[in-house]
Amino acid sequence: MCCPSCFAIPLVTIRLLATSAALLYGQRLLCANPSRGKWTRRITLGVAVLVSLALSVVGLFLLALSTNDEFRSRNMAGLCVRQNLRSLPLDEHRCSIMREGGVSGRVLEYGPGPGTNFRCFQNDTKSNIEEYVAVEPNKFFEDEMRKERDARGLNFPLRIVKIKGEDAADVTDGSFDVVILTHVLCSVDSVADVLANAERALKPGGRIVFMEHVVAKERTSTWYVQGVVAPILYIVGNGCTFRNLRDDIETHLGDQFEVKIQDFYAPMPLLMYFVRPHIKGVAIKK
Repeated sequence: MCCPSCFAIPLVTIRLLATSAALLYGQRLLCANPSRGKWTRRITLGVAVLVSLALSVVGLFLLALSTNDEFRSRNMAGLCVRQNLRSLPLDEHRCSIMREGGVSGRVLEYGPGPGTNFRCFQNDTKSNIEEYVAVEPNKFFEDEMRKERDARGLNFPLRIVKIKGEDAADVTDGSFDVVILTHVLCSVDSVADVLANAERALKPGGRIVFMEHVVAKERTSTWYVQGVVAPILYIVGNGCTFRNLRDDIETHLGDQFEVKIQDFYAPMPLLMYFVRPHIKGVAIKK
């Protein structure tokens, strides 16, 4: 009988553990060579052991994340909260598109996380939000979202609906003025379903405000790096992947909306440069 749990082991974990084992085995063969100096063999062995240990730890951590939904959700929430505590250069792009979209009235946001977008409404005198509905399936974000709203001095009613965006058809009643999508379409099961729900949620003249990271142009260095890190990002980012979201948005919203999309490179730290390719824009319902 096959072991069902064996198929849950991510390929990236297998590769990391296999590389770790191969590194130690190869180092054993090298150290057996008497022509190499004693200290050279010791230093090389020490480095090999440390690298092998690091690869094993990362591999086992990814295995734990991939096989435990609650651990993965908690880890994702922790990462987002730590990021949210810092003022990032990306906030300039985030808040500029919020201003352009005229976020006011009844607002629906898919995947708000810890309320990262709330910082854009703190000092915006034109932002007159009557109600904020947050569709967020990760339960570990709820308290953080309310804390962020209160810390920013925002007093709009906040309703949190703990379901996936694809399942939010009951929330979409055609009475919302704005739908917000930022860094969420990368990790949904169906971009088409989320955009369809967003369309149903809006009044005529309502706006979808979006900012997403996207797949890089093919055959560029960033594109190759994205291919390497994609399996790890998928696990750590709770389903996050690299998609051609410009085409998705134009395809699914083009007939019902006036869509304006801008490509830009987000100011990311060096170690995160593979998520620099971004799009942002506003889509107005006809």
